[in-house]
Amino acid sequence: MAHLASPTRARPQLDFLDGFRGALVLLVVTGHAIGYSGLRGEIAGAHPTLGQFLVAVELRVPMFFVLSGYVLMIAVARDPELRLRGGMVGHVRRRARRLLLPYFAALALSLGLIATVPLLQIPAGTAWDPRIPVTWESVVTHALLVHNFLPEGFFRINAPLWTMAVEWQLGLLMPLLLVFWRRRSPLVVILLLLLLAGASSATGVMDWSAPILLPLFALGMYAAHVTHRDDVADPVATAILGRRWLGMTCCTVLIVGAVLVGMLEASMLRGLPTIALRWALAGSAAAIFLALVTHRQSVSAHSPTTALAHDVLAWAPLRHVGLISYSAYLIHSPILAIANLVMIGTGLPTALIVVLQLLVTTPVVFVVGLLFAVCFERPVMSARQRAALDRLLPGRPYRSVDSI
Repeated sequence: MAHLASPTRARPQLDFLDGFRGALVLLVVTGHAIGYSGLRGEIAGAHPTLGQFLVAVELRVPMFFVLSGYVLMIAVARDPELRLRGGMVGHVRRRARRLLLPYFAALALSLGLIATVPLLQIPAGTAWDPRIPVTWESVVTHALLVHNFLPEGFFRINAPLWTMAVEWQLGLLMPLLLVFWRRRSPLVVILLLLLLAGASSATGVMDWSAPILLPLFALGMYAAHVTHRDDVADPVATAILGRRWLGMTCCTVLIVGAVLVGMLEASMLRGLPTIALRWALAGSAAAIFLALVTHRQSVSAHSPTTALAHDVLAWAPLRHVGLISYSAYLIHSPILAIANLVMIGTGLPTALIVVLQLLVTTPVVFVVGLLFAVCFERPVMSARQRAALDRLLPGRPYRSVDSI
């Protein structure tokens, strides 16, 4: 059976990954901009079908975690022994360096805004209400990146930060996953993780901490595994990646299935673990998509569909958004909340608030995100990322750096 990739070649320059990251963060911010418009539940109450649709298409988080597992696994997959560069200590040091400075800066910024902006201190019936009050418990658990284990503190201070706790924990678990990965089929490892996540969803034990993200992270690792090494002969992956139509068809079916589950969640599927099911479908679609586009690029055999997807995601403005996606993700929630509370105070109708949140506040989020990235994320970026960020800033010296 033909192998899917050859790590003996130079590591490919996968520019579309930055665009994929940029597309996801655009969906996050615009989706939350609508959620932070008017009073909490007002849009869904006035337009139930629209409310159901907005819930159904909230598929960004599982895709982000698949992407995270994929990116972290690329270098490991290209090593013949599936080793982490620098071992576990080196891996943890790199994750801490890349994630923690921007995270703690965003946590401090959020706490500072809550402490100094009166509008953020008093519940007003908006989507911001679950973020307050700030307690010592919420501050300590956020500082230790364990707040996702406490349902009462899950969304405190700055709601999107819960995913960063999970991201940090999965990074710590990755060396352990690789121990089993080397001894058993990766698909067996993923299946066991899916069974554990399913048991959590069915019983409710730790369900609020989204255990489905662990197998999805591993699924992203597997997408890199089958496309960045030459000793993989997986018949399923070969079939999906080798046939011109099958991969994108699978992606489409999985995404449509995830949206349909979300649309039926409030009616026919009550009581079922629909979030876990939606996220599993969406994450599977993301894993297939990443593997498919990578494979087609590596063998220079794009189909019209994958070529279009690649070209869209490799579009420079979208890659620029992806470059600052981490910073924009970390700081967007309080900015959207402040803008919404100010506009509610002026008596603007909710429909107009939605428009202003999308057309005015959302661009502001990315401008602030760029400044935040320069201050707190640039020092921990790779040389390639720093050079790309410098190129976006007028007056900054720019030096070309090869992709790493």
